[in-house]
Amino acid sequence: MQFYKYPDAYAPVGAGIPAIFGLQLDAPDNIDLRIRKTESNRLLGGKRFVNVSRADIDVAARIRSVMAFTPSTGKTGFKSTDGRLIRACVEALHPGSETIELTSETRTFIPGDQSAQSSGLRTAMPLNRLIPAGEADEISLFNNNGCTLLVSGSGRDSTVAEQFESSQYGWQVFRLNTADFPDCDTITVDTGIGESIVYTVIPASQNAVRLAWESHTGAIEHYSFPTVRQTSLLVEKLRTESPEGYLVTAAETLRKTTIVSAFERPEVLEPLAELTSARNVWALKKDIYTPIDILTDEVVIQQHGTLCALELAFRPKTTSSWS
Repeated sequence: MQFYKYPDAYAPVGAGIPAIFGLQLDAPDNIDLRIRKTESNRLLGGKRFVNVSRADIDVAARIRSVMAFTPSTGKTGFKSTDGRLIRACVEALHPGSETIELTSETRTFIPGDQSAQSSGLRTAMPLNRLIPAGEADEISLFNNNGCTLLVSGSGRDSTVAEQFESSQYGWQVFRLNTADFPDCDTITVDTGIGESIVYTVIPASQNAVRLAWESHTGAIEHYSFPTVRQTSLLVEKLRTESPEGYLVTAAETLRKTTIVSAFERPEVLEPLAELTSARNVWALKKDIYTPIDILTDEVVIQQHGTLCALELAFRPKTTSSWS
């Protein structure tokens, strides 16, 4: 037997993207294929095939489910990609046996739905962005070589430039913290591979709510919603009846916040709309990321003759309760 089919060396596992290992058997037989994470030797799952000459297993959904997306924090610079990249292989063995007949080559699986055949930024947001002073943004890119980023900033009385280098190949995560460039009105991040992100720094607002989310590109995107339209509390109570009347035996409090974006063009609203379906969403405050649950199911991203604003309602992923 031999493996005749492999995913790419750096294989994306975004929704709808297959990542298939194919095994050719010498004769029709029963065979188990198991997915194993190579760094930790953790068994991720498997599939049994009965009386087959070929066995193909698509590992994308299982690999995607164990990817851990944790936003980076701290100062400007390259950050760890731990949890976002999964190295895994497939083992072949006969049912009922623990003897591994054949092990595939290891592949590195990357988040998102974009091919790793070309280097570049992994983002759905426009490359010209507004960012409140003191806030941060996370930049994801894929580079087949070592990566060097040039961050330059300018203000009324100053111009600064700083170079950041990463010896890591492949998927890169870079954090831009505007607090490291306090006197700059404009900050440019040049990837060195023909792409740049230009930030215009605007005054911070105490009322703004900054969200981060995992986009279809595999990146963690950020956006600051300038308006909180409404905050409400909903208390659900569990009651029992007694001779003295009704007694509250348990209660759960739900805090719902409704926020509104600025009036934006469709090329901004469309990636923002992904918040309604994103697997992971966080509210960011003072460098602390709090997981939240988006309650909104439908948003308007384009309306003839006018700019639109996106309105979203969310709640914490964990609720306050007592019993």
